[in-house]
Amino acid sequence: MHAGVSVGQATTVEIFLTLQFVFCIFATYGERRNGRLGSVALAVGFSLTLGHLFIYYTGAGMNPARSFAPAILTRNFTNHWVYWVDPIIGGGLGRLLYDFLCFPRLKSVSERLSILKGARPSDSSGQPEGTGEPVELKTQAL
Repeated sequence: MHAGVSVGQATTVEIFLTLQFVFCIFATYGERRNGRLGSVALAVGFSLTLGHLFIYYTGAGMNPARSFAPAILTRNFTNHWVYWVDPIIGGGLGRLLYDFLCFPRLKSVSERLSILKGARPSDSSGQPEGTGEPVELKTQAL
């Protein structure tokens, strides 16, 4: 971390950087993407570039493995937990933001829990998921 950055500021920066990067990955590579949003590689590249614009403050870890090697080489593990805990929190928040607020699935709690247990619930629409064909998203009138 930069000398003028507190641990709280570094925590906020690392959580935000990982959140925006994970959200971009889900939004561009997600199964609900309909293929009309533009270039996947360009979106991910811009998201990664945005994260590296903050390199002055925290070194732009955004990935625990990326921060671990420099810490070993310099033998400096001061506040190194920031590079492990914050990306996990940011990644989880990015997933929740994508899955529950921006592109919510219309599944019940029991269906979501069955996925966590390892069982795949049957699809109520009768169409198999993951056929490789573009899927048109349907919205409901409010």
